[in-house]
Amino acid sequence: MYRAKIYLKLDTNCILSQVTNKWSISFAVNSEELIDDGKVRFVLDAGDRIEEIEAAFEASDEVTALDRVEESRLAVTKHACGALPIIRENHGMLEGRDQVSGDRRVFDMVVYRRQDLRNIIEELASISTVKLGRLTPYLEPESMLSERQSEVISTALRRGYYEWPRKTDAETLAGELGIAHSTFLEHLRKAERALLSDALSRGGRTEVPGPDEAEFMLGGERAADPSDI
Repeated sequence: MYRAKIYLKLDTNCILSQVTNKWSISFAVNSEELIDDGKVRFVLDAGDRIEEIEAAFEASDEVTALDRVEESRLAVTKHACGALPIIRENHGMLEGRDQVSGDRRVFDMVVYRRQDLRNIIEELASISTVKLGRLTPYLEPESMLSERQSEVISTALRRGYYEWPRKTDAETLAGELGIAHSTFLEHLRKAERALLSDALSRGGRTEVPGPDEAEFMLGGERAADPSDI
């Protein structure tokens, strides 16, 4: 499996492009999913322009359902521009959030095979200019931990060790697992360090765009060549 970052400059001008262009803003789009009849559902944070943006979506023929889910967040169902169906049909799985600004999109995704990614890029090229920004092997969290580390941190999470106030303590969990208190803490700290290091290395999934992403959103671009994958 591989983790990939894809940059798109769409040929079409959809409602998201119109809204972000009108107010010179960008959106972090979350919880994006493809539903029946070629529609896509997602959640975005409209910030302090919630009233104006909500009105723009309500006036668009592309939007088929709209709900305010929090003070500044909207759940939108609209006809897909074409990118998400292509990603899904080629076994791509979106991670975290996607960034939207004008006709530009940034997708973080996981693919099973390089060939899946080649197919995605080739098909996306029919509706956009495509740039491959990153391609790295994907390590699921469990694969970064030893069997004992995984058992320790899973038990701690399940038993409420990370809740506040804590529902249990390290000494109790160590007794349940049949290991010394100091051994439990050592496994727990190593597991936490591995998971935190991985999370911090995935800077592209934060709400703040990285340097390459920011440059792309401001107008830089380079077409992807599937033969390089």
